[in-house]
Amino acid sequence: MNYPVLIYDDHCLSCTNYAILADKILNGRITMIGHHTKRGIEFKRMIFPDGYDGLEMSWFVTETKSYGGRRGLWKLFQYALFGRHGEFTKNIFDQSECTTECSTSIKGMANRTKSIIIDGVVIKRKDMKT
Repeated sequence: MNYPVLIYDDHCLSCTNYAILADKILNGRITMIGHHTKRGIEFKRMIFPDGYDGLEMSWFVTETKSYGGRRGLWKLFQYALFGRHGEFTKNIFDQSECTTECSTSIKGMANRTKSIIIDGVVIKRKDMKT
């Protein structure tokens, strides 16, 4: 796994568009994983505390911590400006999987935008020693 990783809601059109924009800005120099993909579910099980799936926001994940919401957006911004960039596989996005209401309603879009701008969480990776 190449870090950092951006976990996004691949069932949400606005979230997928956010991931596509981040991928373009970073010129593909980040690993993108959808929340609902098999890879995403397995990855989240590895990094998040037991019983927590992190679906309420996107996540910027490093080798030691997971930054959610605005904290993740800030880390993404820092990475774009100052991060060391390695080799990454090409990210593929499937907008046909986008089925949640955020793509069709103002309320859904507002809730997703709130999760990026207002909410902010940092979680130490569960597989890291204290």
